[in-house]
Amino acid sequence: MRYLRGEVARTIARRRARGEPGSDLLGLLLQARDPETGEPLPEASLIDNLLTFVSAGHETTALALAWTFRVLAEHPEVERRVVAEMAQLGADPAADPEAADRLPYTRQVLLEVMRLYPPAPLIVRRTRAPVRLGDTVVPAGQSVHVPVYALHRHALLWDRPEVFDPDRFAPERAAARDRYAYLPFGAGPRVCIGMSLALTECLVILATLLPAFRLRPVTAEMPPAQFRVTLRPKGGLTMRVAPRHGASHVA
Repeated sequence: MRYLRGEVARTIARRRARGEPGSDLLGLLLQARDPETGEPLPEASLIDNLLTFVSAGHETTALALAWTFRVLAEHPEVERRVVAEMAQLGADPAADPEAADRLPYTRQVLLEVMRLYPPAPLIVRRTRAPVRLGDTVVPAGQSVHVPVYALHRHALLWDRPEVFDPDRFAPERAAARDRYAYLPFGAGPRVCIGMSLALTECLVILATLLPAFRLRPVTAEMPPAQFRVTLRPKGGLTMRVAPRHGASHVA
């Protein structure tokens, strides 16, 4: 951790020495100001934010995309509907990320994949005061584990929980669901700060790749999910990529 914080601090110092903050994440953080005091972010907060994005902001998104590509390969009718929706965009999502807001069904697909395969399958918190859970009192200072993976597949909360059904996240059905039945990004004051970024990032990448390429698994069996801090496909997830309007495979 000392090494990582030192490297990030040196990166910040080099950027400041250039005299131009830039328009990337670091540049935006350097230009951020407290709306009440007008003060910039303290050095420690800059480092903390950058390390959070580096450590928590890449693998989770990559896993959500990997599982989505694999699940879509199992459900060609859903994939066709997704690609058809993307064809109506009329904009390059990479150049205009707000175009992702016009992909409601693709968003439902992504949310349903993260129900079945939440990239962060476990939330851990420590109690600051005694908490009553039913007939049990958890003392202050205890570690509490929220099993997101199990929650997302609980038969008392979800109809046919093992079935992939993007329509679960249609607006009217989602509005009727308990807020705490679905926690891929956590909830409450400590909800994932990168939730909107991650969803937009996934939608932009899907809308860029799926109209151009078809991805098909090398093996027919869905790889089992393996909990290694994040929820990864055990043994990896190898897929063949082909142009959507051609037959030859590419790496």
